[in-house]
Amino acid sequence: MAIKRSKLQHFMNTTPSETTPTYNLMNLGITSLSIAKNPTYLEEGYIANDVGTKELESLAPEFSFEINVDDTDPVSIFLTDLEWKDKTMKDVQTDIVSVQLWKTPTGTPAAYPAKKYNVSISVETIGDEALKTLKHSVKAGVRGDAVFGTFAPSTKTFTATP
Repeated sequence: MAIKRSKLQHFMNTTPSETTPTYNLMNLGITSLSIAKNPTYLEEGYIANDVGTKELESLAPEFSFEINVDDTDPVSIFLTDLEWKDKTMKDVQTDIVSVQLWKTPTGTPAAYPAKKYNVSISVETIGDEALKTLKHSVKAGVRGDAVFGTFAPSTKTFTATP
């Protein structure tokens, strides 16, 4: 059975400098969001073989999306601040939690399987055509291994799996 895109949700920590994260749903103004896995392969040919060997060596995931600038949306406000202040390095680091809402939840409040990615945000462009809503084109490069766990959308709380 097909799974709707709305069942894979993403929550961005919009207060990365605070002790307690504030996760906000990445939704308003985002019509498409993809995670490119960017695989790297080790390719070798062995002397007794006629066909080469290709082995998946590593992944370098990256989120990419466009978002309409909206002064009421916490994700848009956070990204606009990064762009306006030309922030770089540790100042653009935060985390994004991806949540599988089509899976069976556990506990109370309901918690769904999730992965937390530490990311480095790049607001690559700002603008659009005349008479259109202002947009950001955004990439978020994943920094290291994801942390697996659960996420409770009602409390916006991520819990790592031990």
